[in-house]
Amino acid sequence: MGKADNAASAAQISAKLLSPPKSPLRFLLWVSRENLLWASGAILAVCIANTLTRVGIYLVKILTDTATDILQGNAPVSDLWFWVLFYPAFYVALECVWRCSGFCGMQWITRTTAVVYRRLFDYLTGHSAAYFSDRYAGALTNKISNAAKGIEALMMQGLWGFLTLFVGLIGNIVITYLAHPYFAMVLIVWFTVFFGMNIVCARGIHKYAYRHAEASSMLRGKLVDSASNIETVQSSGWMEHERDYIEHYIGSEQRAHLKRWWIGEWVLVANSVLLGVLMAAMLSTVAYLIAKDAVTVGTLAMIITVLISLERSLFFLGNALIEAMGNYGQVDEGLRELLEPHSIVEGGAAPELIVSLGGVSIDAISFNYESGVLFKELSLVIPPGQKVGLVGPSGAGKSSLVNLLLRQYDVLSGQIEIDRQDIREVTLESLRRAIGLVPQNTSLFHRSIMDNIRYGRLDASDEEVREAARLAEAHEFIESLPNGYETFVGERGVKLSGGQRQRISIARAILKAAPILILDEATSALDSESEKAIQAALKELMRGRTVIAIAHRLSTLRAMDRIVVLDKGKIVEDGPHQELLDRAGLYWSMWNSQVEGFVGG
Repeated sequence: MGKADNAASAAQISAKLLSPPKSPLRFLLWVSRENLLWASGAILAVCIANTLTRVGIYLVKILTDTATDILQGNAPVSDLWFWVLFYPAFYVALECVWRCSGFCGMQWITRTTAVVYRRLFDYLTGHSAAYFSDRYAGALTNKISNAAKGIEALMMQGLWGFLTLFVGLIGNIVITYLAHPYFAMVLIVWFTVFFGMNIVCARGIHKYAYRHAEASSMLRGKLVDSASNIETVQSSGWMEHERDYIEHYIGSEQRAHLKRWWIGEWVLVANSVLLGVLMAAMLSTVAYLIAKDAVTVGTLAMIITVLISLERSLFFLGNALIEAMGNYGQVDEGLRELLEPHSIVEGGAAPELIVSLGGVSIDAISFNYESGVLFKELSLVIPPGQKVGLVGPSGAGKSSLVNLLLRQYDVLSGQIEIDRQDIREVTLESLRRAIGLVPQNTSLFHRSIMDNIRYGRLDASDEEVREAARLAEAHEFIESLPNGYETFVGERGVKLSGGQRQRISIARAILKAAPILILDEATSALDSESEKAIQAALKELMRGRTVIAIAHRLSTLRAMDRIVVLDKGKIVEDGPHQELLDRAGLYWSMWNSQVEGFVGG
């Protein structure tokens, strides 16, 4: 792929990650842009079909009046045969238009639902590590699913529910006006009161629907959290406590659901009363006009047909309003959480990082957590190809420094450069592809071992994957599994031991062959014999690369070119292993503590 292709790809990714609108209706319009043709076709078909349906209701008046004239001898029987042939043909034509709305609608809705999944997942992947550390992963994926399903339901309700009702009401006003202006006047006054009341009610329902969506989301998150840690729950013997803990959130969700439903039922009661008022007003108008000999029997039949149609439509409206507000609240709650602004952003025209040597320069950086200042004008230069060990007490800033290099967080001031390129001015993906990471806590995909290792380099062949596994001392145990490299490892790799997961992670890093390598306790989950074997693989992996290694077992860092000692966010010592021991400082103290601990053990 050339530079132009890379730039175009980066621009496309950047465009995808632009923050979508948070309002559910604006979001719906935003995701529908790609399928406007299908949406327009579906809306047009619904409008035509509803208009023809109103024409069909008016035909009931004409047909009834024709039958009355025939019975009274004022028209020939042959006039009735015209309607015998015309009305079924009209019905078939009407149904064909409805089916056109269905064919267009299904394309619009299914395609747009896929866009929702795609855009929300694209945006979710752009969040920083801090965003994910504060949230349940299961709850976030549920929010994407709920938003997609909610948008799908809103489209269906809007297209075949509210649009149908709105066009139908306008049509009813027109055909009743043609019968007599009094009927249209009654409908207009009634519709004004009806819609005004339902708009006010919809706002109230939305408030409770949002609270229900929040409670549901929280319950799902807690369920995922408990299920993910079920081994801890069972081994601790606190199953009853966990059930009681979850029961609290089940109760909160149930109460929020009940409150939303309770408000909805009162809306249905109010709509039923208003519908009764409409029936009384329309039938009274019919009676008055019949007494004045101002309308025909066909008009009475048409008005009754209109009322029956309205009764069905308005019953739908009451239920659809409750359901739509529930879906709206669910989408609203999900979008607010998912579409929080990205804390780590890249410019739309950011170039890709080009690493030729692998030198790292950290120049006077400052960085704070909410708990307080961590780094204040910290500087560190790592020449290309140098191997640096990072040590220090817990909380000294070792992992934070690595996260800043990976740009999981941004510095407040100063800058970090790789080969004289500011990491804030290049694309995130190119930055992270240039850095190989073997983390302390390895989490694998619930995919095959082959796929998990190949994640280091997606275009690697099967043989290259196997070679990486051999170098990581993982090939033998993989081959002993029932399905070898095609064995699925379970969620987060739970089917494998900690040492096995770590070897998979090392194999992935070997396959990636990035110019900069970060080892974060890379052998912490291995036994002594396995560690010795993998140290040889790591030595080969580190050859010719810039390496930053974090380790609490200081003996694993003796081969580093230099060791940087951090304490409370400051570099307190820097030099080779033996030189630091000769200084008798913090590193010497830590070294002796570990030696004494091993001897005492």
